[in-house]
Amino acid sequence: MLLGQNFKSKIDENIYLERKNNLYGIVDSLNKTIIPFNYDFIEYKNSVFIVRKGDSNGIVNIENREIIPLQFKYILPRDNNRFILWTKNSEFGLTDTSGKIILPVKYKSVSSNKNDDFYLTENKNGYCGVFDINGNIIFPEEYIFYTEDNYKIFATKNNKPLILDLLNPTNTIVLDENISFVNTARHFSVDEKYYQIIKQNNKYGLINSMNEIIIPVKFDNLISSQNWRYFIIEKNGKKGLINTDNKTIKEPKYDKIQLMKEYIILKTKGKKDEYYSYEY
Repeated sequence: MLLGQNFKSKIDENIYLERKNNLYGIVDSLNKTIIPFNYDFIEYKNSVFIVRKGDSNGIVNIENREIIPLQFKYILPRDNNRFILWTKNSEFGLTDTSGKIILPVKYKSVSSNKNDDFYLTENKNGYCGVFDINGNIIFPEEYIFYTEDNYKIFATKNNKPLILDLLNPTNTIVLDENISFVNTARHFSVDEKYYQIIKQNNKYGLINSMNEIIIPVKFDNLISSQNWRYFIIEKNGKKGLINTDNKTIKEPKYDKIQLMKEYIILKTKGKKDEYYSYEY
């Protein structure tokens, strides 16, 4: 597709997206206009149309009836006929293809889990909760969320560390009270596994959502790298590298580790830099 050129593309049975004179519209197989050529862009999702004009987005249906007014900064399509609404004031909510507001547009953030069947919210006070696709409360807004692992969430409530189970809320795992969670980077990589850095008795380690030890809690610090399989370890003021198989790749003997996208640079004062490329 070349910008500035007219085109016509089939997007569903008897429905075509067309661009004419730098504006988008929808026509049928007989070239009858269904959605007028009034928009800077049109995206067909969940059997309705996300339309954009300038910096404003809305939703119209196949009858060209406005479902969501043209006033949002972004409209993010999700499975199960849901859309996350994002206002220009960075407030978030959730709607369906009929325009019914499932979660009111008032949240600091709204995000879906991996399969788009649960929605995680954060209110303006910084407390998080979970709702199903129909807006029913699974966990009230009483938690601080950390890492999400599909249907499990590392969270705290009243400073107590927990692992929440979205599919069975009664299966909440309560961890030792002297454990605290440390923010763990997400890399959005294929087959990524989501672990949680923990701190206990001033030492750091890594667990999974089954509360199993991945890296023992014995390091002075543990930091996410640019690859989810590797973590930077620190001991006695020196840095090294460990992987999620609990294999020490580089002993903690370096003064500094510089993170790059595909590799790390290990630095020691007075010595030549070493390089290590992540293995996949």
